[in-house]
Amino acid sequence: MKKALVVIDIQREYVTPGRSFHIHGIGPSLENAFSMLQFARSSGWPIVHVQHIQDGDLFGRDSAGADFIDGFVPKNSETLAVKGNYSSFSSPEFERFANEHKDCELVVIGYGTTMCCLSTIVDGYHRGYRFALVEDACAAKATPSHTEASMHSHAVAILQPFARLTQTEAEMATAPALA
Repeated sequence: MKKALVVIDIQREYVTPGRSFHIHGIGPSLENAFSMLQFARSSGWPIVHVQHIQDGDLFGRDSAGADFIDGFVPKNSETLAVKGNYSSFSSPEFERFANEHKDCELVVIGYGTTMCCLSTIVDGYHRGYRFALVEDACAAKATPSHTEASMHSHAVAILQPFARLTQTEAEMATAPALA
């Protein structure tokens, strides 16, 4: 099956201490996300980078927190889809990308597992798209009553009926290149 990489909201809000969406334990998932991005690029997969932009300070148009994390800036050959809501399907550019690659499994990496990744996958599943979630290339922010790890594992469990669950190394070992 052909694959396309969906890179959701790999933005500075998640790595900036003191910000409300900061994920303290983001390091390992960010390394895995970077590995997946490099693999997809070298394998010739179509790639879409989703960027959350909204009014106000959080993911704000003029906020450094809305910028992509270094190493995750889209290349000219890759699609940029800007959204203002949780589901990536709220972006016309993303919807166009998904339609153009309906014959592909959409492989999701990024943040946060409990919000934008979950919303995109469930929304897309009901639209007829196929998804894979690279579990170790995603993470979730904590809530007052749940840790980051707990939030992430609960989101992954919820997504099980809607996406094929995979890990970075397994995905890179089994995924075909688009020759």
